[in-house]
Amino acid sequence: MKVSFICASYNYANYIAQTIESVMAQDNPNWELIVFDDGSKDNSIEVINSYVQKDQRVKLFTHENNQNKGLINTIKAACNAASGDWLAFIESDDILKPNYLSKKLDTVNKYPNAELIFSGVEILSSKTVQDNYIGIFKRRNNLIKNNFNIAMLIQENPIPTFSCVMIKKDLFNSLDFSSPLAQNIDWWLWAQVLSNHNVAYIDENLSIWRRHENSYITSIDHAKMNNFIRSIFKFIFKSKVPILPRVLLELHLFLSMQQIDKLFRTPARFICKCIRDSLYNFNEIKPKIIYCED
Repeated sequence: MKVSFICASYNYANYIAQTIESVMAQDNPNWELIVFDDGSKDNSIEVINSYVQKDQRVKLFTHENNQNKGLINTIKAACNAASGDWLAFIESDDILKPNYLSKKLDTVNKYPNAELIFSGVEILSSKTVQDNYIGIFKRRNNLIKNNFNIAMLIQENPIPTFSCVMIKKDLFNSLDFSSPLAQNIDWWLWAQVLSNHNVAYIDENLSIWRRHENSYITSIDHAKMNNFIRSIFKFIFKSKVPILPRVLLELHLFLSMQQIDKLFRTPARFICKCIRDSLYNFNEIKPKIIYCED
């Protein structure tokens, strides 16, 4: 089974060599790497081309006239160029562990019904950021293992980065890409998959997620986040959620509004937590995640 790694490149010449080398170091050789540059202004093209010359499995693509068309268009174009049945994503400043691909393919063989497989990630950042994410990942991992349901998606994306995901190409191409926030396109896509398809989670850090001040995710306009969450809820879940959870979800969205949070921060956040705790008890909104651990 051949896997196509998808890497959208934009002005990360200082990092992308390490990214490409981590793919080339995979202990399973049956892959191709599609690097699609989105009009970089630095010397990313030169760096990528140096690896194209070294390994025919590394392939470079650009938009016509080296235009910048944004992350969503670049990812879609890269996937159209891929020849594998599965797509594995790696952001152009992240790193894969050498056993990333072999572990994912082992999971495909063990759980053939799984259409998306994601895994744990290691944070590469300042100590403050790393310490913060240790707590976040511990809580998230516990929910995925014991009590995952779609209520989690109104608060956070349980799949932290593109660089931990492998998905069937046909499924990925069938998803809706019209995310209200381009920076949250992964959250938007994975919400669709988690609500309708079989997903497996490998409880092992198989990729390294680099967080720094130039990370694309840091450019999000947080004032638009509530509208983004509401859009996910309306687009994907509203017709499928029973009446009581639906009312609770709407109340959570209302209390999370920036204006309400400013006026009633402490009680609003306490009520939101109570709502989330209540929603986690509704079996009707609990899609199955296959939890894989050694």
